[in-house]
Amino acid sequence: MPDAIETLEEIATLSPYFAVSTGPAPGPWQPTSTLRERATRDVLVSSTAERMGTSEPRVATSTVFFGYAARLWSVALGSVTTSGRCIRLDPETLLWRADGGVRLHHADPRFGDSVAAEVLDEQLEPLIKAWRDVAAPGLLWGNTASSLIGAGRMIGPAATPYVEALLGDPRLRTALDRSTGRRRSCCLFYRTPNGGVCGDCPFPAPPAIPSNERP
Repeated sequence: MPDAIETLEEIATLSPYFAVSTGPAPGPWQPTSTLRERATRDVLVSSTAERMGTSEPRVATSTVFFGYAARLWSVALGSVTTSGRCIRLDPETLLWRADGGVRLHHADPRFGDSVAAEVLDEQLEPLIKAWRDVAAPGLLWGNTASSLIGAGRMIGPAATPYVEALLGDPRLRTALDRSTGRRRSCCLFYRTPNGGVCGDCPFPAPPAIPSNERP
């Protein structure tokens, strides 16, 4: 059975979103728990908004959160489908840095609890509570469910039982219309200069943006 480092090395071949660097962490790495701090979040959201060309913090917040959630799901689902165990995602030992998005690092990776415990309990539910003053929780839970499905698709059929079970979690159960596969909230990408609606968006076409609200 592969150890945690071997598992991370194997899943990193799937996509950059599955990559987690390991070993000593010199430089700007910091615990992912700091993402819950308002000052840290605001700097990250501001730089993302500038890069995206939007003046709306909630739009940039949604984008940052979606990318972060996608990375967490990728690592969790990738590790459990590869080794039968989920990598530990303790917010004090899993590190991050901004590099065109949120990158992840584990100085000493270990296996942890279930996927739901590691991703939802340890990471995303506390983050949604910390960011709810910038973006609506319903939007962020929608991003959580959507990014879960996306990570599962990248892995393939081996991830399907885990994805289905996770979508039954009370926190995700109402985020999607399971009969249509569409979200019940919008990630707001349509409000960016070059944005549109996603494949699982509740809107069939981008809603009109009033002239005074356009980026």
